[in-house]
Amino acid sequence: MLGAEPAKGLTVTQCVGAELTSIQKLWAERGGSYEVMAVWTIENPQRTWKYRSRQAELQSELGRAPTELRGFHGSSPCNILAIAENGFDAGRRAGQAFGAGEYFAKNPSVSVGYCRGGSYMLVCQLCLGHESSSEQNADGDHIWVPRCGYYVISSPDQVLPLYIVRFKNSYDGVRTMRPSVVPGQDELTSTLASPCYRSGDAEDNRMIDLEFEHHLKNEMEIIEARPAAWWNGDIVAFGGQLFFDPDNVFGEQSPLTSAAKGRVVVFQRGGGATFLQKEACARNAGASSMLVVQSSVATGQPLCMTATTAQQGSEPSLAAAMVSHANGQRLIQWAMRPQGAKLRIARRRAAQVDVPANRPCAMTADATDALWLGYLHAHFSDKQLESDVNEYLCLNLPEAVASEIRIVRGKYTQAKVQLDEPVAREHVLVLNSKPIIECGTERLVTVDDSHGSPGQRCPRSIAKYCRGQNLRFVDPCWCQHADLPTARAVASFQSIALESAKGDEVRSSFLGSSPFHDGTPEVVEIQSVHNPQLEKQHALYRRYLADKNGEAPREVDLYHGTNMNILETVYTHGLFPPSDMEACEDCPVSGGKSLRTSLCNNDCKFCTKPHVWDRCHMYGLGIYLGDMAQKSHRYVSARETVADGRRKCKLVVCSVVLGDALQLEGHLKCGNAMHSVQSLRRMGAKDVPKKLDLVGAFGGKRPVDQRDILFVKGLGASCKPGFSVFNSEFISFHPYQCLPRYEITYLI
Repeated sequence: MLGAEPAKGLTVTQCVGAELTSIQKLWAERGGSYEVMAVWTIENPQRTWKYRSRQAELQSELGRAPTELRGFHGSSPCNILAIAENGFDAGRRAGQAFGAGEYFAKNPSVSVGYCRGGSYMLVCQLCLGHESSSEQNADGDHIWVPRCGYYVISSPDQVLPLYIVRFKNSYDGVRTMRPSVVPGQDELTSTLASPCYRSGDAEDNRMIDLEFEHHLKNEMEIIEARPAAWWNGDIVAFGGQLFFDPDNVFGEQSPLTSAAKGRVVVFQRGGGATFLQKEACARNAGASSMLVVQSSVATGQPLCMTATTAQQGSEPSLAAAMVSHANGQRLIQWAMRPQGAKLRIARRRAAQVDVPANRPCAMTADATDALWLGYLHAHFSDKQLESDVNEYLCLNLPEAVASEIRIVRGKYTQAKVQLDEPVAREHVLVLNSKPIIECGTERLVTVDDSHGSPGQRCPRSIAKYCRGQNLRFVDPCWCQHADLPTARAVASFQSIALESAKGDEVRSSFLGSSPFHDGTPEVVEIQSVHNPQLEKQHALYRRYLADKNGEAPREVDLYHGTNMNILETVYTHGLFPPSDMEACEDCPVSGGKSLRTSLCNNDCKFCTKPHVWDRCHMYGLGIYLGDMAQKSHRYVSARETVADGRRKCKLVVCSVVLGDALQLEGHLKCGNAMHSVQSLRRMGAKDVPKKLDLVGAFGGKRPVDQRDILFVKGLGASCKPGFSVFNSEFISFHPYQCLPRYEITYLI
């Protein structure tokens, strides 16, 4: 199931947004005494594969999913990247006071003492299988030492380094106290100063290889380059004779000579000219493409070319890429020779993924106000595909007006078009015989009703779930949907001792935000929830995000408070995003549960009225989760009163796959500004400032509509009740992104 073992390779990237906040919170609630200055994610496919393989072995032996938790590990700065790349080495163990194994601390302050005066440590995921019977750790794979707060793990494959943390220790700012030399500290700081560090076989799949012909003997040489962020994906554009103008080295707005027409223009970075100005200079001269040489002072930094100051009407469109300083100097030398040099061909590093064969249009409705076009080639930019789709519709459906065109990227790439007025079925059928010109290549695509048709196999499902199946009014899907994968699922429970490693972690995290608004809680029981079918769906969704984003997604434990009458349903089928229908009291499924929204699909004959905003669902029709028990406790309802007058409550702890989170930091423009948002795929960068008065940036690696979860940052005392939140919360729009793992029973 895990496939072949990946090649060795490491990628380290600085964290921002939700992941950074998550680690800062973990550090604080575990008792960290120093300030977290920065955090980096560790992406190591080989170590992840070994960890998942060992996890699968333990699951087979235990008959359930093994327990996982996170621990801190301090080491000399010169060891940090070696551990991240190669894992822990059992042969280097020393001072094993509690038996053979790797030692991790619950409290990061304990790990500081093992950092050898440095300011870096690791956060690792630990997999707990068979607990040893004594502190000698001789007859199992791990032990928990409560009095020291140590986790000791015997097998290196049961440890997965996730993050590097830089903290401000007691030496920082006090030069007289700092040791004269901290081995590896300066080197590690320098390495992590770049936005991204790679080693081994780790590659940036966006890189391209340029093959040059530059000698009279027709010898070839290959140089790597990274395309500009605005590149449309047309690899053929990188071709032609090299051109370098010594009088216009940096690409100022002064025009190039006519000799640049049809050639590959080489500029050096800097000189007061922006990337946009260089691009405009080359484009106006009629160049086929442009190469920018990294500056000498930036040697070792990533090759990254973006346009951040584009004005309306002057957006870059020329194929452009950046090369290293050393390679760039060679290109300039070649271009200046009498015989010149030619960029013969370019190749992508990542393999081009073929699109599936076109399928017949399945539309049965008389008309539709939304079109689905697919499948499109994923290596072209969103901007290029949007432009191609718009031209296609203008040419073949001139009477229709597209109010919105969205490129949706998942396993395959597709376009969704919202129309101002419905178009008839016969017009949609005709479109299937009209070719689209996709980045210069003519081909046919399938055009269909985006809402689907009864009896049609749903093309919108992700990990066997379609968001539109419980929506009747906001982007519904009318396709035939199979029974839930959990239709025959059964959940089982196992009591977790409060003093065990996991019990201690869950209980201390839960109590970390007490007292609650209505009293101080007492934890009386913790149970782990095991549902093999639901765990399988969760793994499918995790794999979907890994394929979509090209990196293993991180998971965090978050709280969910809900009506306790539906917990059996939650443990059997998972957490589902709410529908846009009001729950009808006469409905045998959704009635009589004091629910605001229906539990039914959009084919229910009872729940047919739209759900209207009533100071609810501030950030859309999603699954709401908190990183503080105190916040999620507010949403626990149907509480049971016990003999001493206290109330018995139950809170769910879920394992949530983050993926690429969209962070929102600001105040809603009005109370119901985001109420009807049913998926981040319906959000765009332009929608965010329309719906919120922002106090922080919402940028990230991917467009807004390609993010995987919504992270609303708490504003503390600056929040405006009803328009922003005091404490942070996460909103998911897919049920299998959240896996119920533990149930906490407490009295308050």
